[in-house]
Amino acid sequence: MEHESSSSISANERRNFFRIEDTVLMRCQTIDENSALANLIPASFKDDPSFSLMHELMEIDRDNNKLLRVISEQSHELESYLKGLSKKLDLIVAKILKPDEQAAHQEQHTISISESGLSFHSPTKYAHDSYLAVHITLLPSHHSLILFTRVINCSANGGDYDIALSFVQLKETDRQVLAKHIMQLQLAQRRQQHGK
Repeated sequence: MEHESSSSISANERRNFFRIEDTVLMRCQTIDENSALANLIPASFKDDPSFSLMHELMEIDRDNNKLLRVISEQSHELESYLKGLSKKLDLIVAKILKPDEQAAHQEQHTISISESGLSFHSPTKYAHDSYLAVHITLLPSHHSLILFTRVINCSANGGDYDIALSFVQLKETDRQVLAKHIMQLQLAQRRQQHGK
């Protein structure tokens, strides 16, 4: 019992430790609890062409990653080559999706994000314990995610509100995308700090 408790605390501490400030493109929509728990994507999010494109590309990446693991056991050179091609495609997609197209219905936000949730300032007040679908585009990768959240804090701050959201029913694939993004940002910050 004691061991289980300490390991769950370690997991929570680990998730909170990997919290980082970031600038993203984002929009939120209030939804009901059942929709959040069932991960039902709002129709308005599905209609965004940039989301549809990025969602399909991410599905392809997920399938390809399974194959890459098998390839890496047979040839590290081939694995490196295929990863290089994938990076090239990512750069091309980032150029094709112009910022104004990518940001359709989204606004730039500075957020604090971890694997367990996110917080940001907003002119909109959200009810405590209400649920939000959050369409977030991570930069510079342009990975577009739909995350389902519960409002755990909404406090007035001048004319705006400090909003804190906790992820609900976070898919493992989305958690992995967030973890990778957070790690890349932390590595970039460390390189800057060391003047590299």
